[in-house]
Amino acid sequence: MDTDYVRVSITICAGHGPHSTPGNDETLRTFQLRIYNTLHTMATVTRESREMRIKQLHPETQWMQGWKHLHTAWISEEIASVWYIVVHDIKPTNESLHSIRLVESDRCRHCGRRVTLLHRLTECNEGTAIWLWTKEIIAQMIRTNPRRIPDDWCLRPHFQFRPPQRHTTMLWLLPNLVTYRTQQQRHLSLLDYIDFLRRVRWKFYQVVSLMQQVGNYLSIL
Repeated sequence: MDTDYVRVSITICAGHGPHSTPGNDETLRTFQLRIYNTLHTMATVTRESREMRIKQLHPETQWMQGWKHLHTAWISEEIASVWYIVVHDIKPTNESLHSIRLVESDRCRHCGRRVTLLHRLTECNEGTAIWLWTKEIIAQMIRTNPRRIPDDWCLRPHFQFRPPQRHTTMLWLLPNLVTYRTQQQRHLSLLDYIDFLRRVRWKFYQVVSLMQQVGNYLSIL
């Protein structure tokens, strides 16, 4: 029935058939409204409801929780924008560019591995040392073994911690890691990263209300 309706709608809007002009008892306004409704039906009747691409790629992730974290993290708009792009997997990498034939290879010129977002953040050059150090910091915060920290937390932040200060600290640390590792200067060292975090922390601490949100958790940096 939907197909027949769309076919009739196309006929009407193309200016053909008995219903393509106002009827004898139809005002111009009513006729315009009927055409609008017909066009709206054409646009929606055959359109399938589709999930976001990132949800299709990772259906196991609690995305409602992850998206909430994106909007509630105590970070600057600039850092939030970078984290949003990474979390939604729209940051260009050799892997994504190679899939649409914009680059010749999906391999890293430094280590030869496939350049995924996870590779960009946690591997290659100083990335491994930076991520291992960050996992140790996180492990101290949540009192667990660093080996139990999933590598994809910086990509899919659907975790939840107590107390709230610990959770807020996690939502401060991970997006700063993402911002640092997605810079173009791939040669930056672990010491550079630690200095970067301390400078961002200093700016963060200038606002007393923000400092109260994380308590003493950032003192371990």
